[in-house]
Parts: sequence; structure tokens; C-alpha cells
Amino acid sequence: MQKIGFFLFLIFVSSTIAQQSDFDNINFSKADKIANTVETKRLYELNKITFNLTNNLATDVEKARAIYVWICKNIANNFGLYSKNERKRQRYAKDSLKLANWNSKFKIILFKKLLKNKKTICTGYAYLMKEMCNMAGIEAKIVNGFGRTSAVDFEALTMPNHSWNVIKLNNKWYLCDPTWSAGISFPEEGRFEFIYNDGYFLTDPKLFIKNHFPLENQFTLLGDDSPSFTEFTELPLLYGAAYKILSKHIFPKKMHSTITKNDTFTFKYHLKKEIDLNTIKFLVYTGSNERTIKPKITLKENLLTLKHIFKRRGFYDLHLYINHKIIATYSFKIN
Repeated sequence: MQKIGFFLFLIFVSSTIAQQSDFDNINFSKADKIANTVETKRLYELNKITFNLTNNLATDVEKARAIYVWICKNIANNFGLYSKNERKRQRYAKDSLKLANWNSKFKIILFKKLLKNKKTICTGYAYLMKEMCNMAGIEAKIVNGFGRTSAVDFEALTMPNHSWNVIKLNNKWYLCDPTWSAGISFPEEGRFEFIYNDGYFLTDPKLFIKNHFPLENQFTLLGDDSPSFTEFTELPLLYGAAYKILSKHIFPKKMHSTITKNDTFTFKYHLKKEIDLNTIKFLVYTGSNERTIKPKITLKENLLTLKHIFKRRGFYDLHLYINHKIIATYSFKIN
């Protein structure tokens, strides 16, 4: 019990400042360069690959970075395999024996494709991150839970649908998601495009929770501030670009808001990088039409404040765009 309690204590202690900005003094260029030059056709010699990635790096965070970037730029997402697994899991959801048999069979299929073809799903990404970090002397764990995207229907979701990692650096636990950092799947076209997103590496837990809800509460790294699952499903919907641009999503706290006609509604964010303020816009959908709105913008240091007055009653879906990328979606009922 003492060991378990100590483990949880470390998790919660890390939650207040466990984010990439803790390592602003570290230049990741060397780690990134190594990650971009190590090549292999298959993954049968994982120890050798890990050694080549980390041998010439001095700190654990640089080693973790090299491993993470290498995984994200070399392992493709196999959406077809993901879809097959989801269909089987739904089919056997009410038969625990058949579900267990399928899970065992699927693990063999998953790792064969991963080792031979360098293609996988979130489980494979998280497995590689954990194993390669452990080989480099860095403690890492797989976290299973719920990943929230625009395509996920939580009313129909009965089982966890995503996996990611926590890694331990300087006695603190940090969050990362190599699957979502790697790129974008285009299921209709049967292809995957590598587009590295650094925003999911050592992400601020308060931002990470917008899209990731772990089965084990301690892995939010938020301690007593961890939301319930219901509260998680009510959070604003953030997209991948948000993790590149924002360090914090401050307000609104929920995706759905009810306000009165002619009220001013305020949106607040902390930025992690400079943006072109002229690219900020809202796309508002009413069900029958859409229009573009330019909110009132205030930027003080890295605090971005947007304001808009809703002058018409009704129901609205509002999408925030920055730098020509969709950042977040909200919905409003105007009385």
C-alpha cells in the first residue's frame, strides 16, 4: 500500500507544472535531428533503434523527445485495423468470453503489423513509447481511456477508444499522445499523411483533459481538479491545431452555453506562439446557413480575449478559426 500511495503522490505533485515549458532551457534540435536521421524498414531490433536514438543525448527529456519524434514520423496509423477492431469490440460487447478471445487474437495481429509494416493504431503507438523509453532508462506507462474528437459519439460509446502515455522526467509525470502527434488519416481514401503536431508532447494537463479522459483518475495529473466523465463530455471540443497554438483554453468552460439576446460573450485563451490576429474569425452555423464573424480582439502579452454580441435568438454552432485552422467548436442557445 505504501508503494501505491507514493506512486499516486508523485502523480499528483507533478500535476501543477508538468508541461513542456518546464524544459524551455532545453534545445531539442539535436534530439529532433537524430530522430529524423535514424532509419529502419522494420522494428525487429527495437533495442538497437532505441540505442541509436538516445546514445548521444545527455538528458532524459532529450532522449524521450528523440523517441517520441521518431515514433511519430515513422509509424503510420492503420485506420482499417482500427475500424476492424471497433466493429469486433461492438459485436462482442455483451459476450465477455468472445471479447476476451478477440482481444488476445487482435494483439497478435496488431504487433505483427507494427513490427513488419510500421503501421498500427493508438495501442501500438503507446506500446512503442513505453517500451523504448523503458529501454532508455525512462519510466513510462500506457494510459487507456477515452479520446474525444468531432467524430466520436459519446452517447453510443460503451468502451474506451484510445491509448496514450505518461512519462516520468525529473521525478514528475508528463502526458503525451504519439498517435495524435503523428498525422491525419483519410479513411475514404485509404491513406495516412504524416503531419507532426508537437502540441501533444508534454502537454499541460489542463489542456490535455479537453480531449483525453483516462480510465484511472490519477492519470489526468490534475489531482482534485480532475473532472468526472460527464463533465469531460461537456467540455469544449478542441482540434489538433489548438494544441499547436494554445497553451491554455480558459473560457468558456463548457461546449454548450445558454445566454440572453444582446449579451456579450467572452472567450479567453493563453497562446503559446505568435499568431496573425487578422486570421481570427468565427464561423457560425444556424442549421440553414452560415456566416463569418470577426470578434472584438484583445491581446495582452499571451492572453487572447475575444468578445461577441449575439443579437439574434436561436441555436448556433460556433467554430473558432486561427491561422486558417479550426481551433474549437462551441454551441449556443440564445434566449
